[in-house]
Amino acid sequence: MDIPATIAIKINRHAQKAVKEGHPWVYERSVVKSPKDTSPPGSLCVLFDQRTNKPFAFGLWDPGEVIRIKIIHQGTSVTINRAFWHKRIQTAFGKRLPLLENVSGYRAIHGENDGFPGLILDVYNKTGVLKIYSEIWTPYLEGIVDILRDVFTLDRVVFRLSRKLSLHGNLPYNEGQIIGSDLKENKVRFEEYGVSFFADPVSGHKTGFFLDQRPNRYWVQKHSNNKKVLDVFSYVGGFGIHALKGNASTLTSIDISSHAMAAARQNIQLNELDDEKWTPITGDAFDKMAELYQKKLRYDIVIIDPPSFANQSGHVPSALKQYERLARWGAALTAPKGYLILGSCSSRISLEELKSVHENAFYSKTTPEWGRIKVVLHDLDHPVTYPEGLYLKTLIYQRKF
Repeated sequence: MDIPATIAIKINRHAQKAVKEGHPWVYERSVVKSPKDTSPPGSLCVLFDQRTNKPFAFGLWDPGEVIRIKIIHQGTSVTINRAFWHKRIQTAFGKRLPLLENVSGYRAIHGENDGFPGLILDVYNKTGVLKIYSEIWTPYLEGIVDILRDVFTLDRVVFRLSRKLSLHGNLPYNEGQIIGSDLKENKVRFEEYGVSFFADPVSGHKTGFFLDQRPNRYWVQKHSNNKKVLDVFSYVGGFGIHALKGNASTLTSIDISSHAMAAARQNIQLNELDDEKWTPITGDAFDKMAELYQKKLRYDIVIIDPPSFANQSGHVPSALKQYERLARWGAALTAPKGYLILGSCSSRISLEELKSVHENAFYSKTTPEWGRIKVVLHDLDHPVTYPEGLYLKTLIYQRKF
């Protein structure tokens, strides 16, 4: 593992305070002393205290990005070598051990929150999918991949690159490249709480599946017996298949992608579930929910888990309106004593903003019709160590009558 040259950095007092409190990012505007941007991505930055002139943090230099330094260690001096990365990966593995009794698909490395800014590893049985968002990892990838394969006992690692890196990056690996044994076909089977799924690690969205809603899918399984279930933005059927596993009487799935709906059918067949109970609807979620309402259809469990509506801060006002529209339709389609599950994966939308949206749409603490029974954030394989890392919020309501 070749370590690039070390460079000395000083940052302004506000940024210094944030880093000392655990924040993993240093913005370009916060750097007050640094080399010219000719230092290559991944160069090791030593951050020196403004007052004492002693090192207080270490990061990786990212000259082409607004977030100029990604912090990898905060505190006293440390040697960044293979042993450093091995210990950090071993720590991440240990945090996930309690999950492994019931699941074989999980997030093994969760970016900044596990000390690997801009790097994600999802594991599906013996296949690891490494999603890379920054060139800072170029000097370290070969050694880190070896350690990941060893610690997580992986047969192979599939490389997935962010769109920007795919177009303009200078990484030693290509999109979809596999290190280790080949995949016989571009799908891998994994399990969670008695349900099996196929992930598409080579060409599927993100790393091939959405693992973060696992605890809420399991909740649906445990509450679906003899229930009519509506799953909106169903993708490849995660929530719905758990509902069928839990003996739902009917399942209606809405998604705009016919490809995702075909994958959902494969997952239903994989679990040998009764597809006669399933009504797939391909189309716009808002339009299709309106049609169901006009048909006077109501459901015992309504799940609405949309994609992020706020990929930029300027999108937040529009996103809040979209969440409110979804909440109104969801409430309208929920039967008496039924459950409404509303998710958001937008880090720019806070939990309090989401609660306020729901209150505008249908819920009030002063009226008896609805109760908020549960707020679910991240499972243990998606740890949160800084404010922007909290992206997933799911609220479960019950219509009392």
